[in-house]
Amino acid sequence: MLGNVGHTTVSSHDYNWHGHKRGRAEFSLLQYTLSGQGRLRIGEKEQEVKPGMAMLLHFPDDNQYWLPADSASWEFAYVCLHGREVSRIWRSIEHALGPLVSLEPNSLIVQHTARIVSKALGGQLLNAYSASALAYELLMLLSTEALHPRTNPKVQPRLENARLYAEANFAKPLTVDDLARRAGMSRYHFSRLFATHTGLPPAAWLVEQRVKETARLLRGTKLPLKEIAARCGFPNENYLSRVFRKQTGIPPANYRRSGT
Repeated sequence: MLGNVGHTTVSSHDYNWHGHKRGRAEFSLLQYTLSGQGRLRIGEKEQEVKPGMAMLLHFPDDNQYWLPADSASWEFAYVCLHGREVSRIWRSIEHALGPLVSLEPNSLIVQHTARIVSKALGGQLLNAYSASALAYELLMLLSTEALHPRTNPKVQPRLENARLYAEANFAKPLTVDDLARRAGMSRYHFSRLFATHTGLPPAAWLVEQRVKETARLLRGTKLPLKEIAARCGFPNENYLSRVFRKQTGIPPANYRRSGT
């Protein structure tokens, strides 16, 4: 899941990347500006990329970013992520947050990005499992950021009620109908608004949140996998293992052992 990682300052105005000229392989990019500024084009819209802003881009796509003539330099940290499931989740994050998002330097996303860069440049990523675990954690932090409400203020409390209920009852065999009733909406209306609210359909969101809670329990507790499966709403540990590996690319035991 983890690709190129780095921290650099560019001062040449030849620095110019186009999203359709970076090969056919799919990947996602978080690039956080530390100083100076760059410029980003998405389709026909151009924006300044200032300190404290992170570009959230996927490739190949119609995007372009460069060092503009009126900027002497552009300093940034960057992390590239690979994988089909990463691309799917990343698109939902972009849908919710947009391709350019402001992040405080002390935010968990920025701190974790710095951690990844530091470990990579320091030669501390000793195996693929530890690298993937760090990448997955970054993906989940971005997903959490994407959960902030962006829908009609009158609808937000009802959707939030359903979402919070789901998060408090992962151990139950929840269905989309259950959540729709909780929000006081029809299944169709709820599913459409929930996807706008979170960036994912309800069923896919439930799986993602259960995997996220599984990851938290694997790292923060010594509970056996059977108990974690029960707490997170999976019918058994074998099913949990299949879903977790599909979502993260890492078996639960390897994720727990990586310890990063």
